[in-house]
Amino acid sequence: MPSLFKAKLLSNGRIVLDLKENPQAEALQARGYGEKTGEILQLQPWEALHLLSEETITVVDELGETLSFETLLERLSAGDETLWSKYLVFRDLRTRGYVVKPGFSPELPFRVYERGGYGREPSKFLLLPLREGEPLSLEKLERALQTAKAAKKELVLALVERRGEIVYYSLSQFA
Repeated sequence: MPSLFKAKLLSNGRIVLDLKENPQAEALQARGYGEKTGEILQLQPWEALHLLSEETITVVDELGETLSFETLLERLSAGDETLWSKYLVFRDLRTRGYVVKPGFSPELPFRVYERGGYGREPSKFLLLPLREGEPLSLEKLERALQTAKAAKKELVLALVERRGEIVYYSLSQFA
């Protein structure tokens, strides 16, 4: 697989790869990245940041300017103040061999597949990323647990510490 695919950051914040221009980029989808619609592979912001940091893609804006990791992060964070935490969790899980896909809501942004299970079985986990020191109401936690239970998935909290380290906690239903 070539080391660099060319992705485009659109004015609406979407990051897309044109598969006509990057036919080998379908290999990214096979590895669990992006969602294919026709001849377009759309990446989630955290996926684009991860692939850019791994030097798998380059990202240009609509004016053709090549964006650095910092510039892309800054532009995408304007619409999501929790993006850095999501990116850190995504990167950690991918480096551990998990495939991470979009979750069911902004509060539960990730579905996580067991190692080797992507494409063969449903995701096993729903993940709720939290930043150290960020309050979490019991109501929000209960909603997340109910969503996970209804989807027959295990809820995992990913606590991003101030230094960027991540601690995972598995939750089960309150008694």
